[in-house]
Amino acid sequence: MKKDSAPKASAEPPKAVISLRVSSPGQVNKDYDKEGLSLPAQREACRRKAAELGAEVVDEFVEPGVSAKSILKRRAFQEMLRAVKAREDIDFVIVWSVSRWARNQEDHWVARGQIRQCNARLVSVKEQIGGETSSEIVVEGVLAAVAEGRRLDISEDVRRGITRKAEVGGTPHRAPIGYVNVATICDGREIRDVVLDPERYALVVEAFQLYATECYALEELAALLEARGLRSRPTKNTPAQPLTPNRLSSLLRNPYYIGWVVVNGKPYRGRHKPLVSEAVFERVQEILEARRQNGARAWKHHHYLAGTLFCGNCGARLLYSRNRGKMGRQYEYFLCVNKQHGDCTQPYHRLEDVEAAVERFYGRVSLGEPERVALQRHLMASLGKLSEVGEQDRQDAERALVRIEAQERKLLDAHYNDSIRPDLFHDEQRRLRRERAGIEQLRERLEADLGQVAQSVDVVVELTADPQRAYRRADTRLRNLMNRGGHVPSVGVGVGRTE
Repeated sequence: MKKDSAPKASAEPPKAVISLRVSSPGQVNKDYDKEGLSLPAQREACRRKAAELGAEVVDEFVEPGVSAKSILKRRAFQEMLRAVKAREDIDFVIVWSVSRWARNQEDHWVARGQIRQCNARLVSVKEQIGGETSSEIVVEGVLAAVAEGRRLDISEDVRRGITRKAEVGGTPHRAPIGYVNVATICDGREIRDVVLDPERYALVVEAFQLYATECYALEELAALLEARGLRSRPTKNTPAQPLTPNRLSSLLRNPYYIGWVVVNGKPYRGRHKPLVSEAVFERVQEILEARRQNGARAWKHHHYLAGTLFCGNCGARLLYSRNRGKMGRQYEYFLCVNKQHGDCTQPYHRLEDVEAAVERFYGRVSLGEPERVALQRHLMASLGKLSEVGEQDRQDAERALVRIEAQERKLLDAHYNDSIRPDLFHDEQRRLRRERAGIEQLRERLEADLGQVAQSVDVVVELTADPQRAYRRADTRLRNLMNRGGHVPSVGVGVGRTE
């Protein structure tokens, strides 16, 4: 049976619960008190209000740093409603203000009605609410409407502020791994900016460079980066963690690392320092896209020989595969792509047999002294020609970059003015990015120190005297490059040939 709407005349004082909330973590993480400054102030005011009502506070429900857009997403709020229903002896629910209670009119009246059904009364420290007369209901409705209007105004102001910060090159969100958000004081103003994370940025650069070699699958690269110490930045509630393959994929796709800040689907040129060149970034995107189209195996598994071996029977590409047997043992092997369709009789080849066959091949392709001298003369002559035409090519490259920058500005203006469809914008942006990457690669080659290149030529030519020894001593990245460096007719009997 429900109790009367007015508190009963009893020796026991009326009972109350209080609801405390701040809408952002920034209001909590201040000063030395773990609750910040706002929550203790609300608690004290609510307890004073309870004392004025002659009520005993029997419980409180605290929501630190929780948005009030919907009460359905507020756990402590829902717990408070359940507690009021379950106890059946609560007379007052005390809040700091209507805006701290709910900023959605529908939520306000629904929750108020649920409290009223339990014969409890909603009380605000700052406003007169909870009455039942027509004028009191009208006033409370106005207060609820004003609270929702304030929420919408704040939301719009926040969106405008976020967009404006991105427009001037700032980062209006938590910086990704490799960067840290910092705050400095300049002329009495707090400036929030982004700087390189000294503990992580070099490993992020290495992640892009290693993946661009095509020698690593995402799982393999994630394991390697974990071994080298790359972890996410810890937060208040989450410790530093290694990157999963999915998170590593997101990192490698993030244009923030080449200087772009994306807000609401629109890119803005940031003032933070890029970590990788557009050429490397585009190469990584090409590899990610190619492996995505190839399916889950390309996503999970890779090997430095993958992509360089071809079938000795039909000439089709040999695929690298990794499978687990019934007893849990893992098997790695190569198979002809046409074997999957029944068009080739080439058998499966164990990984260790293929690796040994490629290594034996390099023992048969050494160059003699006359060939090495001829190769060195040819390479040095090519370097001389590059030196002659390099200056003109550099000027052409600089003009091309100026042209691309002008096109990028026009494209961004059209995008900001919503005069171009998003799909066309992204296609055109991708085209310009690829073109820029190619030109920057050319410019880097033209700016190379030809003297250092000449010394490298001497080293490379010497290695051709015993390529097998060089191959054995090379890491997987260099082996992949060596295998891609020239066409080899065959690798062992029935094993295949390399590209």
